[in-house]
Amino acid sequence: MRILYWDTFAGISGDMALGSLIALGADPEIIVTQLHSIGLTEFVLDVRARQVHGIQATDIDVVIPKESQEDNGHGHGEHKEHKEHKEHKHHHRRLQDIQEMILSGTLSDRSKKRALLVFNVLAEAEAHVHGTTLDQVHFHEVGAVDSLVDIVGTCIALEQLDIDMVRVSTLPWSHGFVHCAHGILPLPAPATVMLLRGFKFQESGITGELITPTGAALIRALAQQSTFPEMTLLNVGYGAGKNDYGIPSLLRGVLGEI
Repeated sequence: MRILYWDTFAGISGDMALGSLIALGADPEIIVTQLHSIGLTEFVLDVRARQVHGIQATDIDVVIPKESQEDNGHGHGEHKEHKEHKEHKHHHRRLQDIQEMILSGTLSDRSKKRALLVFNVLAEAEAHVHGTTLDQVHFHEVGAVDSLVDIVGTCIALEQLDIDMVRVSTLPWSHGFVHCAHGILPLPAPATVMLLRGFKFQESGITGELITPTGAALIRALAQQSTFPEMTLLNVGYGAGKNDYGIPSLLRGVLGEI
């Protein structure tokens, strides 16, 4: 049985999660091909190696070509400081739209199940925070192309690496505010806090967003919290974040086997 342990000393976002799995050996070309199969074609996945505080990490960006921007309604990327704020345009998708996309593609059954679960828990949290229903939730942030790539791409990468279970460390609590489609929100974002009920946190002393709603949804849907499991360590990979709060903005993925 293969285990992924996410060491979240600097938090987790969707791009950090996907970057950590590509660093562990997931093939970005296969990920892109499978994302195209669900109708997600208006992007280019930019994958590059970057040193963060001297540590080699995988940094990903979802690039939206100008011609795709002109075809869609205006919006912006997920409200996270790990990812650059992109003023590109995209569809404001509902949960049902995303479910239909995921089911339409060539993803494995386990990848589909995982991706559907992530979006479902995310929609439940957003509905609770904003006082609406699942049917009425608009994915203003996480419906953006970059976040769809992060979430579904992460589920595809987990399957590529044949990961059976995901474990996660104690989570860092941070402070401050973030601008998003709903206005100015406190950190951690309300949806993030709702998603991570029952998980253990420790004070980080950092002002800035460490755990994004997408990162929180991946944890809620796919992971259990634990101390480091007893396993044979197979590989280690780092996904890079976009900001520097004085500590390495990295998500460490440890691949092991029991």
